[in-house]
Amino acid sequence: MIKFPQNNKKEGKKQLAEKQLKELVFSQQLEEGAKLPSERTLSQMLGISRNILREAIVSMADQGILEVRERQGIFFKNAKGYGVAMDSLRTLQMLPDDFIFFQFEVRMIISVPAARLAAIRRTDEDLRKLEDCLESFINCPYSTAEEQIQSAKWDSLLHHMVMEAAHNPMLSRINESIDTLVEKNNLLLHPSLSHEEGWVQHIQQQHAQIISAIKTHDAETAGSILRQHMVESIQAISEKRPDLVSQKRLLQLELLY
Repeated sequence: MIKFPQNNKKEGKKQLAEKQLKELVFSQQLEEGAKLPSERTLSQMLGISRNILREAIVSMADQGILEVRERQGIFFKNAKGYGVAMDSLRTLQMLPDDFIFFQFEVRMIISVPAARLAAIRRTDEDLRKLEDCLESFINCPYSTAEEQIQSAKWDSLLHHMVMEAAHNPMLSRINESIDTLVEKNNLLLHPSLSHEEGWVQHIQQQHAQIISAIKTHDAETAGSILRQHMVESIQAISEKRPDLVSQKRLLQLELLY
């Protein structure tokens, strides 16, 4: 049975910093769009290093609580009602085989149409972020366990950015609630799949094709390749670990779209 990785000391510090930052933010009863103090001020107020603070800020930005604007600062986003939904997903209890299948099923349902929307609505800034993230993903080595974890994070970030490029705030909010599960899935599966010859290069190429289709506003191709990418991923998992994804469930997933 797959076990989720245990938090290390640094991760524990980040979680504590995130808790402190949330308490500070919500105690201020800020309006949507309100600007927070600078990183330096926040780190002094909370008594934590700026590196740990940045990790907490990134995590809260992923959750839709904060927004980091380049050269402008950190801003509060209206997270009313979101925390409950997020906490319910984080504490969702299920067996590993259920987790793997159901999170792929949900992602297929929302990610494929989102890729098509991204091809229609993306901005030049969206494209720049996607291409920068792809470059980091491609250049990330994956020989050691630490490198595989980082590669998995670049992968999940790319999927997140595609979703954001769809410019549908409701879709973004839904995606925010499963981002943690997507990253957890990648951390669980990337180490085993990355040892397959040519696998990492193959998925990197698929990501490049998706971004190319988004760049040229080719909605049909963007959605088609993302669907192919996800189907091939779950097929690879089923071949290596049929105890996690049965052929019956695999067939159900392949029938989507």
